[in-house]
Amino acid sequence: MRRRLALSAFLVLLAAGLGGGAVRAEIRVVEPDKPEALPAFTLSDHKGQPFTAERYKGQWSLTAIGFTACPDVCPFVLSNIAEVVNQMTLRVRPDNLPQVVFVGVDPQRDAPVMADYVAHFDPRFVGVTGTHEELARLVKGIDGFYRIGKPKKDGDYEVQHSASVFVTGPDGRVHAKLSPPLDPGEVAEYLARKQIAYVRAQRNN
Repeated sequence: MRRRLALSAFLVLLAAGLGGGAVRAEIRVVEPDKPEALPAFTLSDHKGQPFTAERYKGQWSLTAIGFTACPDVCPFVLSNIAEVVNQMTLRVRPDNLPQVVFVGVDPQRDAPVMADYVAHFDPRFVGVTGTHEELARLVKGIDGFYRIGKPKKDGDYEVQHSASVFVTGPDGRVHAKLSPPLDPGEVAEYLARKQIAYVRAQRNN
């Protein structure tokens, strides 16, 4: 996926919606030159329902990659996303709040506890997992990565994964990759403005 690398860290001038002034905020984000559609994949959500690329269409989504036994990065990122969504309630209508998807890449340990895990952060969050073949399709499609290490003598193994938060639009395409930590107010403003720009672009097409 081609990227505008100059946007890996950039300054965005955000007009303050309430105060009328200007706020200078730094958001670490990479946006594609042209948003690409997600590939076909079939996973299961934490309710046991099929989760495919179609579930991304018709709404904005924020996707994080991780595993339920993750000691620090995953809880931090998911808590961070929950704060962003709470800030977005001040900026967009309830039906425009993003869907939050947590992709569990350690299915053996993730599947049995996924429902309770995502509910701990926000009951609206969607936890998904599945076979490594299907997981790899989604993770590669959003420009992420993960790797399962070889088991140690005690049976434990290491899981490495992207810490970024991936933004997909109602068209089912990847529009941005955000690097944590996410400032809740600034990222919420960025996402709200991205929604507005998307609607305007659709009207002009």
